[in-house]
Amino acid sequence: MKKRNFLLAVAMMTVGCMAAETLPEGLVSLLPDGVKANISTERKLSKLKNLVVAGSPEKGYKAFFAASDDAHGEELWVTDGTPEGTKLVKDIVPGSASSNVGYLTRFNDKVVFQAYTDDADMELWISDGTEDGTYMVKDINMVGASDPRGFTQVNENQFIFGAKDFESENYSERGAQWWLWVSDGTEEGTKMIYQCDMRFPGQDNTTWMTPYCRVGRKVFFKADNVEGTTGEELWVTDGTEAGTKFVKDINTEAIATGTANSALDNMVNFYNEKLFFKAFSIESSNEPWASDGTPEGTYQIYDSNPTSNETGFPRGGGASDAAMYPYNGRIYFRGYSLDGGCELAATNCEKGDFVFFDINKNDPSVDNNGFADPGVEFDGVYMFCAATGFDPLKEGNYGGELHYTDGKTVTMQSDLGPGTQSNWVKELTVVSGSLYWWNESAEDPEKKQKLFRIDSKDQFPVRVTNLSADGDKIHSLRNLGGDLLFATDDENKSLYLYHYRKEGFDPVKDADNLEPEYRTREEIASSVESVEQKVQNITIYPNPASEQFSINTNEEIQSVSVYDLTGRLVLTQNNPNNTINIEDMVQGLYKVVVVTASGSFVSSLIVK
Repeated sequence: MKKRNFLLAVAMMTVGCMAAETLPEGLVSLLPDGVKANISTERKLSKLKNLVVAGSPEKGYKAFFAASDDAHGEELWVTDGTPEGTKLVKDIVPGSASSNVGYLTRFNDKVVFQAYTDDADMELWISDGTEDGTYMVKDINMVGASDPRGFTQVNENQFIFGAKDFESENYSERGAQWWLWVSDGTEEGTKMIYQCDMRFPGQDNTTWMTPYCRVGRKVFFKADNVEGTTGEELWVTDGTEAGTKFVKDINTEAIATGTANSALDNMVNFYNEKLFFKAFSIESSNEPWASDGTPEGTYQIYDSNPTSNETGFPRGGGASDAAMYPYNGRIYFRGYSLDGGCELAATNCEKGDFVFFDINKNDPSVDNNGFADPGVEFDGVYMFCAATGFDPLKEGNYGGELHYTDGKTVTMQSDLGPGTQSNWVKELTVVSGSLYWWNESAEDPEKKQKLFRIDSKDQFPVRVTNLSADGDKIHSLRNLGGDLLFATDDENKSLYLYHYRKEGFDPVKDADNLEPEYRTREEIASSVESVEQKVQNITIYPNPASEQFSINTNEEIQSVSVYDLTGRLVLTQNNPNNTINIEDMVQGLYKVVVVTASGSFVSSLIVK
């Protein structure tokens, strides 16, 4: 940590006296003069011009992005979070011409992407952040551009993507198609595995995550068959030809070429067990669905709006704005109820499980919607933005503000915009135990598109940036190894790093897990239980517990650790007494590891 603080101090001096005086403590401008980052402002983790963090706990983390200057055009750049560590990776097309780097995607400690050269056109590239480690993986289309896209890591060593080769571009009766490919980042390990018409990003793409979704060691993606008879539907692959399958024709609505698209969107990995997503069927219109990758295991979770319009067509309730990760056993998303309208909803992905939270209760509630935005787990609760109403004459109308729920009740976190002024919270991002976002608000210039932070769920928001009186135009918040990285859409197309540690920062409890998880909850629980169990004369009680549990043992306790079923450490105490306070823990199943001089003891604990 001392080294990082030293580098930041040096960086603050190198950006110039004026910047050092105006930027708040811990905020560093990264780009050299004359360099502009080309990062799309869309609130998405997958986009044509992306800001992507890659690395490992051992090697550290770097962020990759496209940037341009007069001498090199637009090329691949990298940053380690310091100005001196922000540099051009490689001038892929020498001189002022551009390689038009696109669809940057993490692949372990590297990035894969598409890039243009005069010799090969738009092809598959890979980079580790060094010039020598940046090269074209394979010239897939020898007579044109393969235009690869949809990069998604499928397992520890491979990623899948869609690409055009000579055959798929020139011999498809329906025009050029992107077929399914797999790669390990080497030319010999890159091959076409299935002829299907991959759609990226697909018909619908409102999700703030990615159009394709990995669940365990399989990737769900959108595709039609090569004949075009099923429409854009759900497919799954494990990276092999035998393991690539058309899952189900969800929308069986007949059209001239076969059946229509199912409008797949908002794909979320549910604990590496199932896929949550939105789909359209002729029977129910748009509703939440789940799939385990088999036809029989693919089903509509709930029909939230079983009514029809005057022509008899189903209305459907929809499912959108889903959180990237589950919270406390459920996926949270924007759902619908005939009584409450469009509000926060949640499901455990089992048939019929549908929880609804009516936030905008103005009468009639069905016509007054909270429009909950995607949220994130923070400080033991699910944080999200929603509206309570916009009528200043009605009690409880505060516009759009930050809220949180423990799965039972909803609490407005703060009224940052007094009265009914809205502070639409965007890109909620947890970094080192603090929660960040920017406000999409034009009502108050003091808050317009500026960065805010809280260190606990009940702290009133603290404004971090004040870069421009016309709004800071912040976007693309990313966690760069425990520091916040973000871009701005100002005239300089800037890139900033913010280093901050809250009071009482715990390097264990507040550590960020930036690595992909491939295990299910059961597999994680089994790995925790595999801890050596030499001590047998220990019990914990009561179980279930609500506020505290006690440890019954004659041995001296060295430490107690509590893990949730994702493997995340939620509580640890060294040399504790025999009673552990758990009143701040949310309901659920946990694993308790008690360490004594004789060994370790593992037990399940239910918190009620």
